[in-house]
Amino acid sequence: MIYLFEFCVVQILDFFLSRLPFSLSSWLAKRAGDIFYRGAFKRRKIALENLHRAYADTLSLAQKITIARKSFENAALSILDLFLIKKIKKSASRHFVIKGKENLEAALSHGKGVILVTSHLGSWECLEFLFYLTHIPCSVIVKNIKNPYLNKKIDGLRRETTVTPIPKKNAIRGAMAELKKNHVVAVLIDQWGGKEGLWIDFFGSLTSTTSLPARLAKKTDCLLVPAYCLRKGIARYEIQVLPQVPLPPHEEDWETSVTTRLNKMLELHIRRYPEQWSWAHRRWKTKPETSRQVKGRIAGSDDR
Repeated sequence: MIYLFEFCVVQILDFFLSRLPFSLSSWLAKRAGDIFYRGAFKRRKIALENLHRAYADTLSLAQKITIARKSFENAALSILDLFLIKKIKKSASRHFVIKGKENLEAALSHGKGVILVTSHLGSWECLEFLFYLTHIPCSVIVKNIKNPYLNKKIDGLRRETTVTPIPKKNAIRGAMAELKKNHVVAVLIDQWGGKEGLWIDFFGSLTSTTSLPARLAKKTDCLLVPAYCLRKGIARYEIQVLPQVPLPPHEEDWETSVTTRLNKMLELHIRRYPEQWSWAHRRWKTKPETSRQVKGRIAGSDDR
């Protein structure tokens, strides 16, 4: 009953917000982000701790507070973006500027598929419009939410942009099937990687980071292409597709090397747009006792 109630509330909000001008719905989303920033003490504390870890004394406390508050606003806007996908879709070409499309096309010409390496930076849900506008087949690895009604709705919204969600539980098998078709598979790399992640530097501190993109590239010979969808104004977005990140051909510790490079590229973009990243996530935690540092490991049966 709680799940059904949550779904009904979201449906009502979706109905009204989709009928408002982008300027008003965006303003309301930002105010909701401000309210959550003030009311969610635990998340606000995590955001400020993360900012202190990342920037130490290079930013004042006031600057860190401003970034944290705007980060909450950006998260609320990103949720709004998801629920307005159908509305944005009606005039998608007016809302997006795509830079670096040739990098993705060049990677696909290799014929082995592409891992699109991305994160919760900017409007991450709107990155899907890269594929809607270019007609390139893409799947995205997602974590299902507990509420089955909302999960079905969100799954349907993502499919509006022709993107196919792959549940995280079956990620390896589903991703490899798509790569064999020379399709794109989007993977987010900016969250805590758990005991299976590699212990790698991020903003000057070691933390668990998923090496899934590197392992998939090693196993399938697909290419790695970082990409982000940055917010440039009200219902205005810039999709940036970067050049491919190759696997070092003769380096023993390729898994750590590639994952470190991807982390550094993400860090560089977050430093440029700090208010557009999700600082409220616990990106840095205590190192798990069973964390691994295995050189040359290739994704295999233990990943499925």
